[in-house]
Amino acid sequence: MKGLANALLVIAALSLVVGIISRLTMQPIGGGLEAHAFLDFAQTLLLAVIALSVLKK
Repeated sequence: MKGLANALLVIAALSLVVGIISRLTMQPIGGGLEAHAFLDFAQTLLLAVIALSVLKK
């Protein structure tokens, strides 16, 4: 579970960075995906990390 949480955390961080870059440049990235899609995906992954951390305890 800890490995999965760490993997999700890394993916969320990458998605957050891409979303911020997309928001700053005001350009869609990756086939038309806009910033809010990346930021919402990062938010969902971070919520999953929190849920896995609570289940671990």
